[in-house]
Order: sequence, then C-alpha cells, then structure tokens
Amino acid sequence: MSKKFFWSSYDQGRTFGKIRHRSKRIHEYDFESAVRLRKKVFLITLLLILVYLLYLFFYSEHFRITYLNFSGQTEIPTEEAERLVWESMKGSVFGIFPGDNYFWARIGRIQRQFDEQGLLAEVAVEKDFPHTLKVSLKDKLGQLVWIANEQFYVINLKGVVEKQLPVKELVNSKYPVIYDLSNTAAGLNEPLVNQQLVNLILEAYTTFSTYQLPVIELDYFKVDSPEANYVKMVAKQGFEIHVNYLSSFEKQINKLRKSLAAGKIDLNKINYVNLRIENQVIYK
Repeated sequence: MSKKFFWSSYDQGRTFGKIRHRSKRIHEYDFESAVRLRKKVFLITLLLILVYLLYLFFYSEHFRITYLNFSGQTEIPTEEAERLVWESMKGSVFGIFPGDNYFWARIGRIQRQFDEQGLLAEVAVEKDFPHTLKVSLKDKLGQLVWIANEQFYVINLKGVVEKQLPVKELVNSKYPVIYDLSNTAAGLNEPLVNQQLVNLILEAYTTFSTYQLPVIELDYFKVDSPEANYVKMVAKQGFEIHVNYLSSFEKQINKLRKSLAAGKIDLNKINYVNLRIENQVIYK
C-alpha cells in the first residue's frame, strides 16, 4: 500500500526558511536597568553637588560681606560713608544673586551712591577675601565758584552753572574762586565756561603746591572771559602768574621754577609773570 504525501504537512515541517528572533534573557534586562539606574544616580548626585556649590558660594554666610575697613582723608563722617556702602549692596544682582555677596558686590555702584548724594569723594574699593571691603575715600574737587557782576555762582566740572551762591557761603570755601573780568551773564543750568579752561583751573588749584615754589601761595583766579585760553593765578603776595591750556601746565610752572632758582625774578618787585609764551618767562 502506497503512502500519501501531503504538501501541507511538508510545509509545516519546513523551518529552514524562517528567522527566529532570540528573546533577551533576564540577566540582560537586569544589566540595562542597572546602567540606567547608575546614570540617574550620577545625574542626581551631580545636580546636588552643583546646587550645594551654588548655595555655598553665592547664598551662604561664608562669602558674605560683613566688614568694612575705611581709610583716607575726607570730611564725610564715617557713619554716613558706611551707610552708603551698605545701601549700595542692598537688593540683588540680575534678580538672583544677593548684592552683598563677595563675588557679586558691585564696586562701581558704591561710587555712584556717593555721587547721587552729592558727596565729593573719590571712592576706591578693594575686596579682601572672603568677608571684607577695603574702602578708601578721598575728597575730590567737584565745583568752582564763579564771580561775575558781583554775583556768585557754582560751576560744575563741565562748566555748567548749577546754582547761585549767597556771599556768606563763600567764607572758608574749599573750592577755587574765579573772577570773570568780562562780567558775562550767567544763566542757571546753562554752560558758561570753556571746558578746557575749567580743566586748567582745576589742575592749577590741585597741583600747584606740589611744585614747591618758594614763598608762592595761590589765593584766587581771574579770567578775561569764560572762553579765554588762559587764566591769571593771583598769589597771596599780590602778583599774578599767567598760564594757558595750549601748553603743558607742568612745563609752564617748571619754567618759573628754573627762573626763580637762577635768581632772575624778585617776587617782591613784580606785578605779574607771563608763562604763556614758549621757552620764555616774561615778567613786569
């Protein structure tokens, strides 16, 4: 008896034409889970370290300014200076970091705080790690007294008239006093004086004593007009010294010093000394 051959049975038995996918074993799944877990732990640890460092350096007491050391000479009371410095560090920086943090303390804002209060002081600030600010204060020249038509005005460093000054306030003034011989009309909040002339007067007022000229002490200044390129420095001995801003003030004063050292000028017998001409000293 012959056997019947069924193709369906044959097909069911064929396995070599199909690809069987191997399933992952349990230990492989455990290994991948462990890797993912380690990554999460690492990221969380890193985040915690960053948060801790952020708190340590920017928010903790370890790097907060708590001491102020003042030095220098100024008429500003120490209590007032301290108040302004602490106020300048109030609030936050970028809305995030505390203003009194050692790393974020805004030194430039301290100078602006003094300027906004109208205090004439140069402020130099140095950080002393990790809790201290060293603050050096020095009086600075910020105004001039301008006299024209028997009226007294306060001129700022840009040559602008800020206010009219009662005569009684001129007593013991520490600002340079300038007499305008042209009696030019002055308007409040308007520019009046040539900027270069202002700079020359300030340089003369602040540096003249450093040249150590014998028996010469400045008293006040005179100008022929607010736009003049020269100024007449009046000494307490009564004579005048004429200088301009077209040449170095130092060079002009050095010419006078050399002439005095050589005995060419008798200060008791002159009305003025003109230093404005290059390489010459003219006196009368």
